[in-house]
Amino acid sequence: MILNCRRIMTADNRARVAEERGAVDRLSNLPINAIQNIIGRMPIRDAARTSILSSKWRYIWAEYPEVVLDEQFYAEIMRNNSPNFFLTEYVNKVNGILFQHLGPILKFVLDIPELYSTQYSSIDQWLLFVSRKDVTKLILHNRSPNPYKVPCYAFSCPKLAYIRVTKCIFKAPNSEGFFGKLTHLVLETVTFQFSVLNLPQLVQLELKNCFGIQLLCVSAPSLRILILLDNDDLDLSYYITCKDLVTVYIGLSDGVEHDKLDKNITLTKLLGCWPELECLYLNGSFLKHLAAGDIPQRLPIDQVSSLVYLTPFRITYHCAEIACILCLLQSAWNLSELEIWADKQIIYDEKTVTYLKEPGLMKQSFKGLQTVTMQMFKGSTSELLLVKLLLFCSHHLKECVLKRTKTLTLLKG
Repeated sequence: MILNCRRIMTADNRARVAEERGAVDRLSNLPINAIQNIIGRMPIRDAARTSILSSKWRYIWAEYPEVVLDEQFYAEIMRNNSPNFFLTEYVNKVNGILFQHLGPILKFVLDIPELYSTQYSSIDQWLLFVSRKDVTKLILHNRSPNPYKVPCYAFSCPKLAYIRVTKCIFKAPNSEGFFGKLTHLVLETVTFQFSVLNLPQLVQLELKNCFGIQLLCVSAPSLRILILLDNDDLDLSYYITCKDLVTVYIGLSDGVEHDKLDKNITLTKLLGCWPELECLYLNGSFLKHLAAGDIPQRLPIDQVSSLVYLTPFRITYHCAEIACILCLLQSAWNLSELEIWADKQIIYDEKTVTYLKEPGLMKQSFKGLQTVTMQMFKGSTSELLLVKLLLFCSHHLKECVLKRTKTLTLLKG
């Protein structure tokens, strides 16, 4: 009786194994792009395990053109190892994944955990390896408090089209021929060493919370999207010649010493450089800098004829900020959407209140304005007076929304 049970169980096991093999075989018969799509949706550790399914799958994983070693990847290693063994295990895992990889690595994502600076040589080796694998998209995010200096050869692949680097030290290669196909460059909390960047194909440039901006020289004649936010300095001289700019986002950090900024930049001169501009984001500190000279009531129409979307943000309702906003509304006849983000704290400026109560302001006409949204609205006197003015002067207004949003979410993530 016991023998019969064992035979039945053995038969059941064989049937189950055969069924599982059949399932694997059916997956193996899928087109290669379908199999790679399945692998791409798995965590990298699970994707690596597919190599044991069959001889065919062994090489599918090894040839998958995207390697994503993100926070989820190292967090799992951290959970399964004591702190004393984590660093060694992490380096060994990455070595095993990368150095057994076959074929090109078109996308490489590396989240750097908290490593000792002595272990950064391993990262150098990984980047050298990837740079020889026809990489087109490179994303580095340093989560360690120890700064990591990205070696120049990390950017040596001539096919690189997208670079995102966070919390690292950045120095561009001195040699010509780098970045020839680069279209997107995103640098956040990066410290620059002297770098000259010739970026003929660059479409989008983002510099956020960076240090040593004055050491960065940029030539990007094809640039269409420019984001400069909370950097330690602001130098627009490299960008005012970019005639194809469509979207500009400038946020001047409160810590930047305004006396070091270019005094010759005014609202008129700045917008006169960007005839194709459609979307404009300017923070209160930068608006006040632009208003250091005289603020015209209206700009030349041809300077802002393409502008359709205006977002002033971190606005304290200083009189200079409001004057700049109204100047743009008066000048940009095609401007249809206005979104104002107030600062966390709004100052009470008697000059602003007096200015907004001037009878002459009611004679203005914001011809194209159709939508107004006021975020982080607090109901201050200055805000209410501005709302009254917008409602009165916007004859084609369709919607006016006041929101008590608590956090600035522009370009979040």
